Amino acid sequence: MNIPKLIWRLFLIYVGVTSMHVPVNAHDIGFGDQLLQPVTLFHCLLPLLAVGLISRQQQSAQINRFVAFMLGLGLLVGLTCKVYLDLSQGQLIFAPIIAVFAGGLVAIARPISGGVLCLLFASLGIAIGTNLSLENTDWFDFAQALLAAFIGSITVLYVMTTTAVPATADWHRVGLRVMGSWVFACAIMVIALELRNPT
Repeated sequence: MNIPKLIWRLFLIYVGVTSMHVPVNAHDIGFGDQLLQPVTLFHCLLPLLAVGLISRQQQSAQINRFVAFMLGLGLLVGLTCKVYLDLSQGQLIFAPIIAVFAGGLVAIARPISGGVLCLLFASLGIAIGTNLSLENTDWFDFAQALLAAFIGSITVLYVMTTTAVPATADWHRVGLRVMGSWVFACAIMVIALELRNPT
């Protein structure tokens, strides 16, 4: 038994269980709340699942330092844009667009290059960062939100990418494609609803 992988998986189970009982809102947000935002905010969860699935689908994919850097850079850019720019509806639309693109790639099950995968991780970071909730915009809260979102996101991606590697069974490949198509369909519906009922 690989102990580090077991710890990561137990942590993901903890995140999933606690996210059902801990609402995330814009008031009195602690580190735990910010840690759970990538999996409790629907606009964050869709692209997170899509990119995790496409990473899992690639036989040589792994969560390394460069991938972590790209995700962290994307989170920094996204959160900075949220704090300093008036994104209005754009922040809600960008996340499902990433989910549509990544979910479509999972559904068609074509190998992608490492460069495209890294760009997807950076785009995922931007999508999550622009949808994070902050108590205020001071540097401490900004850094705390950034760190918490990074830890929560990279944990989910690590577990999704490394679980049951290698997966060569036909049913597993078909299952990934089905999940990708569902994420694709959900993201399309979210985009349609956002465009029809702009906030």
